[in-house]
Amino acid sequence: MSSTYHLETRGSEAESVARPRAARQRFLYALLLSTWIPMLFFISVAHLEKAYFSIYGMKSVFLFLGTAHVPATFFFYADRKFAHIIRQHKARYIYFPLALTIGAGLLVAFSGAQAQAYLFLVFWAWQAFHYGRQNLGIYSFASIAQSSSAPGKLEKLAIDLATVCGILGTFRILGMGVAPEYLRGSLERLYEFGWYSYITVIAFSLYVYARNFRQTTLLKSVFFWTLVLFFLPIYLSNDINVTFLSYAIAHGLQYIVFMGIVSFAAGEQPERARAARYQNGLKLLGLMILLGLLFYNADALRSFELVKQNVLLVRLFDFLFGATLGATMAHFVIDAGAWRLSKLPQREYMTRSFGFILAARDAKRA
Repeated sequence: MSSTYHLETRGSEAESVARPRAARQRFLYALLLSTWIPMLFFISVAHLEKAYFSIYGMKSVFLFLGTAHVPATFFFYADRKFAHIIRQHKARYIYFPLALTIGAGLLVAFSGAQAQAYLFLVFWAWQAFHYGRQNLGIYSFASIAQSSSAPGKLEKLAIDLATVCGILGTFRILGMGVAPEYLRGSLERLYEFGWYSYITVIAFSLYVYARNFRQTTLLKSVFFWTLVLFFLPIYLSNDINVTFLSYAIAHGLQYIVFMGIVSFAAGEQPERARAARYQNGLKLLGLMILLGLLFYNADALRSFELVKQNVLLVRLFDFLFGATLGATMAHFVIDAGAWRLSKLPQREYMTRSFGFILAARDAKRA
């Protein structure tokens, strides 16, 4: 999600004012729960001496949802109200995503281990950056909902700096196993630098929080510290459940909350509004289940013995795995464009879904 949330309503005023406070509170609590629950779960799993079947089952559900959030992006292509934005920006929404998907598939299928290692390192850094942009978007929504204004520059800077620390730590946590030998020392040093930098960022965040204390609220404070500390698990453990899955799954569930609201936006014709909501909800659910299963199993398919014994199948499933990787990067690109609310078409589209967040700010302006 883009960090630019200078939102203006040019319609849906009545809908925005009808259930202002209750709708905003439900939305904010849903975001917090979608962040805290997976983080607490995966941190707890890492410290369990014995994992029961129910724990494995819950973990599988979380992992699937974390994967399925990527296909949720493609709901934009199934929504005719977004079609004109795609037509106006075909490079971003069609050509570049296709190039990423096909290019990554070919790279994984036909390149050597070293080229693939660099692909993964770029992917993981971009992924952490993408998480950080969504964090900024979440805090912007929380600020507008709580104080009727966008977050301050220093608050956004604190969240941005935390994201940089997350990227620095990600290289070691996810990249050490695939990086060439000559890069591993550098990854270790980046990790150490990221840890000391994070301590500095936390200190800076304390200054920013104290500086804005009179203008904040309890809920806004909770969001601020949740997002500043979002990547901290990277530096607290060596267990992948803590150092990656905790916040990665949180990111996915946050996004599902956003896309769920987008998909249930009312139709243009009031008499068909209820039907349109359910139809859009089913579109989103179908994309998440069908494409989510493909994304979730793309790597596992390569391990079947039948596949390993056939060169053609090896190439095919390597391409499929690489293509899902490229499609995930395409999700980063599509998402950044769709949520760029400084652009009028995107702002009008998203206002149809999130007008209830803007009610307090609009009332303050009036």
